[in-house]
Amino acid sequence: MSSLISAFLVGGALCLIGQLIMDLTKPAVTPGHILVGYISIGALLSGLGLYQPLVDLAGAGATVPLSGFGHTLTQGTLKAVEESGLLGAISGGVEAAAAGITAAILFGYVAAVLFDPKG
Repeated sequence: MSSLISAFLVGGALCLIGQLIMDLTKPAVTPGHILVGYISIGALLSGLGLYQPLVDLAGAGATVPLSGFGHTLTQGTLKAVEESGLLGAISGGVEAAAAGITAAILFGYVAAVLFDPKG
């Protein structure tokens, strides 16, 4: 299967699942619940070694959604613990996700400066 097709199918399936959960459980499950749930599930599956095969199959389709952020945090933490011990458990996840966090802050700032939200 082409990497573009697999990325589209896996990423789309992850988004579809989140949207269905929100639509079918209104108002109990909010976007915030989905955010925390996907990051937590991604971290848990990564820690169990079950998320990396999905990343290998789908590439950006598995790393761009929120579950991929949980995977990045977990992998960074595990690597840092091997290298630095207990201190790595505190710093590893943030260090691994620093580029993504920085991009989110930068793009959020630029969007806030350029656009005037209505509502």
